[in-house]
Amino acid sequence: MSEVSAFPSSKVPVECAVAPFACSCDIDGVGSACLHVEGELDLANVPTFKRVLRGAQSETETVSLDLRELAFIDCSALKEILDADAFAHRMERTLTLVRGSGQVDRVMALTGVLERMEVVG
Repeated sequence: MSEVSAFPSSKVPVECAVAPFACSCDIDGVGSACLHVEGELDLANVPTFKRVLRGAQSETETVSLDLRELAFIDCSALKEILDADAFAHRMERTLTLVRGSGQVDRVMALTGVLERMEVVG
């Protein structure tokens, strides 16, 4: 009689799907930018998000972070947004948030992010 293990064999391939994520930046040429974030912003996507956000902050005086198409956000992304807000204050620049979906908005409200930042929409 053969035994069946409760754990999969190390030879069995396991699929790990990366959550959908997109981040783009539109710079208007007069000192402001709009950063659009879509999908799921989590630990796996924070490095890309950080690079695009910091690039926009270094190129312009005002950055608007549009979260309307964001479906999920985790604590690593919240930390990055707060770090970017602190950077904006130190450099006498502006970072604003365009409110996201109900779920994203709720997480940001519960963690106090919405109270600390300028929010539009």
